[in-house]
Amino acid sequence: MKYLTTVLLTWTMLLLYNVANAEPQLRQKPVQCGPYEEVYQAYILPNKLKPMFTGVGTIQTQTGSKMAIGTVFYLNHEDGRWLYVETDQEETCVIGLGDGFNPNIDPDELNKMLLNKSGETT
Repeated sequence: MKYLTTVLLTWTMLLLYNVANAEPQLRQKPVQCGPYEEVYQAYILPNKLKPMFTGVGTIQTQTGSKMAIGTVFYLNHEDGRWLYVETDQEETCVIGLGDGFNPNIDPDELNKMLLNKSGETT
């Protein structure tokens, strides 16, 4: 019984330590990549997407180094479909694809939905 109590106490302390020191973690997600022409034919053209804005993002490579990458956010203004890509001369990667685009968001309401009810981070 003493062994079980020690194990449970250890796991509880580790869990509390991890929650107290929580930070965003680097994750590997399934991302579709290919030549721009393929992404264009598969997503941009059939969904009637138009570029809304471009920018330069920073990505972390598999070796841990960081590099600049072009980003483009496409939007179909008529039905709210959107596409977010990272792209360069070699390949284009689909980071997000969806619908329901809404530019009229209240930042306070968004924070209430994503944070706890008091508006404080957890």
